[in-house]
Amino acid sequence: MLKTLKISNFALIDDLEMDFESGLTALTGETGAGKSIIMESLQLLFGKRSDSQMIRHGEQKAIVYGVFELNQEQQVLLELPQTIEVEREVDLSGRHQMRINDQVTTLSRLKEVMNTIGSIHSQNETMNLYDKTYYLVFIDQVDQKKVDVLQNQYLLDRSKYLEKKKHVEALKLKKNQSIDKQSFLEYQVAEIKGYHLIPDERTDLDDQIDKLKNHDKIMGSLRHAYGLLDNEMFQSDQVYEAGKSLDKIKEFDPSYQEMSERLVSAFYDLDDVKSKIFQTIETLDFDEDEFNRMQERSYELVKIEQKYQRSVNELIEYQKQIEEELLLITDYDHYLEMSNLELKKTFDQAFQSGLKLSELRKKLAKKLSLDVLLELKDLDLEKSVFDIIFEDIINDEHALLETGLDQVEFFISLNEGEPVKPLARVASGGERARFMFALKSIYAKANKLSLLILDEIDIGISGRTAAKVANKMAYLSQMMQLLVITHLPQVAAKADHHYGITKIKENARMVTRIQKLDEDMRIEMIALMLSDEKLSHFAIEQAKMLLKK
Repeated sequence: MLKTLKISNFALIDDLEMDFESGLTALTGETGAGKSIIMESLQLLFGKRSDSQMIRHGEQKAIVYGVFELNQEQQVLLELPQTIEVEREVDLSGRHQMRINDQVTTLSRLKEVMNTIGSIHSQNETMNLYDKTYYLVFIDQVDQKKVDVLQNQYLLDRSKYLEKKKHVEALKLKKNQSIDKQSFLEYQVAEIKGYHLIPDERTDLDDQIDKLKNHDKIMGSLRHAYGLLDNEMFQSDQVYEAGKSLDKIKEFDPSYQEMSERLVSAFYDLDDVKSKIFQTIETLDFDEDEFNRMQERSYELVKIEQKYQRSVNELIEYQKQIEEELLLITDYDHYLEMSNLELKKTFDQAFQSGLKLSELRKKLAKKLSLDVLLELKDLDLEKSVFDIIFEDIINDEHALLETGLDQVEFFISLNEGEPVKPLARVASGGERARFMFALKSIYAKANKLSLLILDEIDIGISGRTAAKVANKMAYLSQMMQLLVITHLPQVAAKADHHYGITKIKENARMVTRIQKLDEDMRIEMIALMLSDEKLSHFAIEQAKMLLKK
């Protein structure tokens, strides 16, 4: 949950600090007072891309700072302490710094942490209900971890298919190779083949030649080292005896045992090294004929590398490429047929991966449908019917979409007796708002979030429905901290904590101010929300009644 929010030099905010508590918190104020600015600042903490244009005029940088409290499950999952401090700094150049507990972090890590803690609903997010390509996101969120596993595999298989498809299309363009090109390629293949190239051969040869060139120096050093170790004056047995002597007193001090073990180990290491040096001396020989052969081979490799301006490894790869080109020229139809078979194989693999993802999504869609209907019953839509319809999957390349094989439509009936129709066509603004609230509630509970921030998700709602939405928010706030920017007096009255946001003029400039409201202030604020223009006695009485409920 969010404990503290500090904002400096961000749009109309010069310096603002707020402390938050658990439960339902309402933020209210007139249009343009700065509610959206507070939302923008929170989105920065959740990983939204920074924008230097949001820096307050005349300032060099903007800073948003938040203190969050993690539950035990979040602490284990994120490997973080109970309380964390998150800071986002944006300067005029557009550069931004992100810190978690004073440690610089990445945008991906920031998103991972914040998305585990909570979720933000922005005003324009409800517009996604007009876009059916976004519906899969809602389905996937029911069990994102399982979806990610299957979707990642699908994307890998799809990528292989697209690469192979690109290769096959390129082959078709190479069909008309000339006879001159064929002769030239045959000559190059024969020449490179004649060298019988081996990967890394040039490097290995150079290493061996260097050793043979320094044979005398190497042998001299080995004999000298062996002589020192085999000298009568050098008694390695004394090292062993010293270790055993210390072993007798190990019970008096742990350090004696440690020194004893090191001495004994050193004795065996010395004996092993001495043995290996002796074996090397016995086997190390200088073969002049082999040395000359290596030098000749090295010269040949240098020559072919210089001719083709490629290393030995690159020449081996180049040989494969021109052999493929030759095969295209001499046996194009057969080669293309083989490539098409490989293309079909990669398509089938991607398609099967897509089907597995689709099967999971269909299961998740059934659960989502049931959960949405349960949520809508609490939001004054008791008679709703909701179905998620998957379009038939066609087994061809056009089915391999970036999101998977699926295309879905949300069908809904919001009135008893009415047939189901596409959500985007039949739902009013208030109905879409409630539908989105239902989705957000499901997502927050499924992912065990401790914070949910809603920016005017109740827009277009009034009357009895507004009261039900307020009750639903109050109920949800018992499971997690709920921050709501709202224009509904019913929601404001249900809140455990109420902040008023205003815009005032200070030093010839407009600034946003926020204040936690006491009971009298809440009555006035809610009464103003109920009034058209001027505060009325009737509105004040209504506000008192709402607060008592």
